Amino acid sequence: MKRCLVIAFMFLTSWASAQQVEPVRYEINRWNKEQGSHFQSFGEQGGLMVIETEKTDKDKRRLWSFACLDTSLYETRNDLIPLPDKLKFIDAGSNDRFATFLFVNDGNKKASDSLDFLVVSFNRAEQTYQTFWDKWPEKSVPLSVEVVDGTMMLALNNKNGNGSLYFYDLVDSQYRTVTPSSSNSFVFFQTTAFQKRRCFVVAVKEFEDKRFASTSFLVYSSTGNLLSSCRYENIPNAALGRMVFRFDESGNLVVIGTLERETGRKVTLEGLTENYDKESVGVVWMRCISSVPDSKIFLFKDMPEIEHALTASDRVRLREEKLKNQNKENPTRGEIAFQFLTPRLTDFGDLTIFAAEAFIPCYHTETRMSYGYYGYYGGYPYTYTVFDGYDFFSEIILAFDRDGRLHWQQSVKFDNELTYDLYPHAAEGACHDELVVASPYRNKLRYTAFDAQGEPLMNLQEEKLDPLHGADYVEDEYFAQFANWYGSRFLIYGSQIIQNSTQPKARRTVFYLQKVQYD
Repeated sequence: MKRCLVIAFMFLTSWASAQQVEPVRYEINRWNKEQGSHFQSFGEQGGLMVIETEKTDKDKRRLWSFACLDTSLYETRNDLIPLPDKLKFIDAGSNDRFATFLFVNDGNKKASDSLDFLVVSFNRAEQTYQTFWDKWPEKSVPLSVEVVDGTMMLALNNKNGNGSLYFYDLVDSQYRTVTPSSSNSFVFFQTTAFQKRRCFVVAVKEFEDKRFASTSFLVYSSTGNLLSSCRYENIPNAALGRMVFRFDESGNLVVIGTLERETGRKVTLEGLTENYDKESVGVVWMRCISSVPDSKIFLFKDMPEIEHALTASDRVRLREEKLKNQNKENPTRGEIAFQFLTPRLTDFGDLTIFAAEAFIPCYHTETRMSYGYYGYYGGYPYTYTVFDGYDFFSEIILAFDRDGRLHWQQSVKFDNELTYDLYPHAAEGACHDELVVASPYRNKLRYTAFDAQGEPLMNLQEEKLDPLHGADYVEDEYFAQFANWYGSRFLIYGSQIIQNSTQPKARRTVFYLQKVQYD
């Protein structure tokens, strides 16, 4: 099968006649490092680009641009909506009826007495916008928003534990509040909307005496009624970490999550959902048939191909441990663990692909001399540690069947440079009978593909992304991400600093969207 990535401009031909050139790159000026931006995908209907502009209205309200884009990345509509100044974008959710965008008060003293959050709702059928705002209980922390039918669910945590789910009717502007019943402190950890089943799934981490004890999975209807629940109890020295959800053919909730080391220490609930420090030693597959899920555990140390995903230092450590155990009657392999970003699920034929990006924080030490206040005393050295960034060194891929059997395991090494922020660098997509895995880097796209048996179909390929103008040179790039858009189409987005002496403005800083296609 012929494989190629069509990038930047695709020439569509029919018989002997050339047709219209389709532009697949979209740029908009970036004027501030803290400037808010977000692209909400509508699949084959394009998407909505939300950008904070530098303009304000006569009342000093900040103007936000809401631009509807088609699949050719043409603007079909652009609206400027005035919002209170210093609002920070948090999350978005959408379905085929509505798209909602959540903003929180980020220090606007004038608005602090009237609102804590604001939601912009876009009615896709009627092409209209509405906003609503409110205050929430003191010390509340927003987790996410999800949309099902005409309902938006907002998950709010409390800094000291517990929280509430708000179900907003986007048509009638009514809402109801739901607080899960629990004898322990809890934190809403992850949420997912399922459009076909018209429900929300909420993962709730429960704590006993500030120790992580279990995870409950709650399924709510679009009106906020609890449909089902099940509870996974932590096993000794390990607990369920980041997770993803799906429903099987019988309507049972299936959860696949990382198995993290658990020390048993008391924890502070504040900021728990954004803590990625724990290491994962394996993956848990479970099906919620009753209140107690049927689960299977797969440890990384038992996977034959996992060593290809390790760093060089970890491979050396494992070899040393094997040498120490070679004289034992029953030698054991050393533990293999990774720090993971939030995993992703992809349907690939009859298999479900679980993929997670592994990273490691990197540091170096520096030594300085101190000579006292006046410099009269003899100098003495002192050493301190400097954080260099996160190294996203590998992506681990596991293929499960419908009964939770692990069919194969693979890994991809993209060797990204260090970054100070945690964000997804890669994405996966089922294209025809192949699984494509790709990641952008320095205005290039690296990609590879696997067949249904997990065998690689090619070595890692690299393609340069074509610019908007022929003489464009990318000087620097920030937060370059890759996402599955629809079908075999993918989207690359981020920020770039571009040099081009042939343009009226020789140096420009932009947010960009770039469409690529796998054939």
